[in-house]
Amino acid sequence: MTTLRILFLAAAIAASAPSIAQGQQRSDSLAARRSAERAQAQFERIRRLNLPPRHTGTPSQCDAVIGRFCQWTSDGDTVVAKDSRVVRRARLSLLASLDSSAKKSPRDGWITAQRIRYLLEAGDDSTAVKVARSCEGTEWWCDALRGLTLHESGASAAADSAFAGALMGMPAAERCRWTDMTPLLDPNQRKRFGKVGCGKNEEVAARLWWLADPFLSIPGNDRQAEHYSRHTMARILEPTRIVYNLRWASDIREMIVRYGWARFWTQGPGTSADPYGGAISGHEATPNYHFLPVSLTLDSIHSIDFDLDRDRSPERYAPVVANRLTDIDPQVALFRRGDSVQVVAAFDVSSRRPFDSAQVQSALVLAPDEKSPLIMSAATARGTFSASIDGRPHLMSLEVLSLDKRHAAWKRAGIWLPRKRPGQPEISDILLFEPVAVEVTELEQAVPAALPGNELKRAKTGIYWEIYGLAQQDSALPVTLTLTPAGRSAWRRIGQSIGLAPRASPLNIAWRDTPSMGGVSSRSVVLDLSLVPRGKYLLRVQVKPSGRAPIAATRSIELK
Repeated sequence: MTTLRILFLAAAIAASAPSIAQGQQRSDSLAARRSAERAQAQFERIRRLNLPPRHTGTPSQCDAVIGRFCQWTSDGDTVVAKDSRVVRRARLSLLASLDSSAKKSPRDGWITAQRIRYLLEAGDDSTAVKVARSCEGTEWWCDALRGLTLHESGASAAADSAFAGALMGMPAAERCRWTDMTPLLDPNQRKRFGKVGCGKNEEVAARLWWLADPFLSIPGNDRQAEHYSRHTMARILEPTRIVYNLRWASDIREMIVRYGWARFWTQGPGTSADPYGGAISGHEATPNYHFLPVSLTLDSIHSIDFDLDRDRSPERYAPVVANRLTDIDPQVALFRRGDSVQVVAAFDVSSRRPFDSAQVQSALVLAPDEKSPLIMSAATARGTFSASIDGRPHLMSLEVLSLDKRHAAWKRAGIWLPRKRPGQPEISDILLFEPVAVEVTELEQAVPAALPGNELKRAKTGIYWEIYGLAQQDSALPVTLTLTPAGRSAWRRIGQSIGLAPRASPLNIAWRDTPSMGGVSSRSVVLDLSLVPRGKYLLRVQVKPSGRAPIAATRSIELK
């Protein structure tokens, strides 16, 4: 009987051992979390007491008022206020404490997220990626953390994949919040489309995300990954002490989703009674831009408009791959080829810094929709792309990137040639080119010499155009070429029309041409613009088919 009692007692102890171990593990995990929370709160107190001083704005400067916050964009806010040595040391101490807590509670998603948050703050993206990849918490949350770190390190395509996994696994209510684009739309777009995302107007959402991607030549959608990264960071910040020392509310989340999270903070002057009471300003990544289209005709690609520097824009973003983005004004011309269109785009940023000394990758992207882009690329800061597309409206995106200098030049617009009307002659765009030794009689000769923009030197300049669908009676075709100053006032135009003011047309040439009949009739001339005064002009080529209305092509130019 004694032996039997001992056996029963041993079995009971063995059976209770796992529950005891699990209880101890839970206790260790709770202790690790509390330790990590105390360390995080202590760091933010230290940071708040050591914020760099900087004058803050006034309410009249607000581009948007979101709850308790005044948001404004300043082009000059590009100098990062560095943390003091005290704050840098405190952050290192916090990271060491979080690492220790993570070892005791490796499945705690909050601790993992805080490690990633402060590693990104410290600029240690590679370690942040490693921490995210070793995440042992909830699967969808680990995917989101991986998406955040991959996006911040510039791996857009990998970030897209990680966020796709997160969206698939997260609760429905959270997924609805993340996929809602409505906060990013301006009032007119909200009025037209209503809610966009979260099961509403999904085709509009897909189109908007495609159009808002800063660089279509780079795999992945950088702007969409940024959106999900902002939601991820909002969840990281929500249950913690933050620099503003305010209670978390929906206005903080909206600020982050629309304009990004603060990358550094500064504090305005306090008072003698409260020297630490000055207003705290969070500074998002700058310079930042408005990448969503401002046009409402999203179903008409050729009429899409963009305004990167739009005032009071509902959202802004500073691309990870390029912290400076400038406009580029290429020369773009379209030519008919049956049911297809030949697109010519010439550009030159080789004299701009840093493109004059950096490794450069340029690309022309032509796409009728988000599914079938045509991408042409070259390793040059000056060049000409020529590509054939079908007759549908296309989005054209010309992108020049210096990845090592993180600088980009950009032009995005819609292009389209309406279907040719039967029996009606039509004229192509004008293509400007550098004169060559032989007469240019076809497009393939003009393309290599195409001028890289509409700003011209006062020198000899070649002009190429095409006419389509001429008939036999057009064998002696009247042609007029004029160059007139742009931007004349209405009173001056009236005075010129009644002879009270001189006509300021430095160039007016007329002749009769003998074009080829039928399909494509090409023509080129060389103009000497060396004596034309500097300024902006409208170059116009007009032809008068027999018995039909004149047809004309124009191009705005500026003589330097």
